[in-house]
Amino acid sequence: MANSFLKATFILCAATFWTPVANSQVANTGSKAGSSPITVPMALSWLPADTETLTVANGPFVLPQSKNAEEETKSRLLSLKEIRETFESLPLGLVGLQQGVLEKKLKGREVAFAMEGARSFRSPSGLGEMTYEGCDIVVFVPDVTSVGAAFMEDSKGVATKFEEVEGQRVAVFEEKMEEDIWTTRVAFPKGNVLVVATNRDYLREVLARMGGAGGPRALPDELPEWKYVNMNDHAWGLRHYDKKQAEMDPSSPIGGEKSASFPDDKAIGVVFNFDAKQGRTATITYLSESKDVLAVVKGGLFPPEAEEDSVKDLRIRYREIGPGVVRGSFDLVHSEPVWYFTFVLMAVLGHGVYL
Repeated sequence: MANSFLKATFILCAATFWTPVANSQVANTGSKAGSSPITVPMALSWLPADTETLTVANGPFVLPQSKNAEEETKSRLLSLKEIRETFESLPLGLVGLQQGVLEKKLKGREVAFAMEGARSFRSPSGLGEMTYEGCDIVVFVPDVTSVGAAFMEDSKGVATKFEEVEGQRVAVFEEKMEEDIWTTRVAFPKGNVLVVATNRDYLREVLARMGGAGGPRALPDELPEWKYVNMNDHAWGLRHYDKKQAEMDPSSPIGGEKSASFPDDKAIGVVFNFDAKQGRTATITYLSESKDVLAVVKGGLFPPEAEEDSVKDLRIRYREIGPGVVRGSFDLVHSEPVWYFTFVLMAVLGHGVYL
């Protein structure tokens, strides 16, 4: 078993401080008079309790559009705008599917914040992205009711079928990606909210909770990862490793030889933060009960021998910021190293890619 993300056949694509959930981002969503604004904590309460990974991009920002793949070189200096858009796209991976119909309808729309919740990460059948159960939740600044209606109408010749879930009309799409069939379900459950899900049960629970159903919250406040999250950053996320899923999840460090991720049976979780106001630096914070956490992170997260030039360009600085807690800081400057950083970050969060 290789001691890094980038060996064997499985290839995975200043300090921040805790902000209490109650004081975090409030979306100016243009809600109707008398209704409560939708906040990040409110949307978090919609996610199923066994959600393992959470990714958030705070707005306002214009919905990023998919770009044609182009050869990136180390020599191309990225603008801060391009780096911001890279992070804004992280919780929006499902919006670019549906044969482009949804993305075209939403072009130019202003987003208050976007959130992705995910669980049950699994290897793909061959090459391509790991499969998972989860959903993208996009909260827009204006009302997009008319956009949702137009999307449903235009999808009649493209969608596999339409169904009703928790009283909401849902368009279902099936698309072949490498050797897997990806099924996505699209709904507009509120005037300014879009939900795109990979799994019907996950979507059903999100819509039920959105409608008032109760239940334990995903990723509760008592988890140690929250101490290292700044919910007001431009983009942030966390993963609390689910030991029950680890044996079947090759992106989890728990379980040793089953994966090419760095092995750590005592791993707790991981946090990332990016604050556009602070420039080009992103951080990844790793939590574990292992004795030498610093050695685990240095040897496995961005090993020096893998993508050597990209690693050097990131100017990685590691430091222990508490017992069992290591933070890495990364400079994001040139296109190829930024792509490499994002590739590894998404793998850490469960969205690894087999190449």
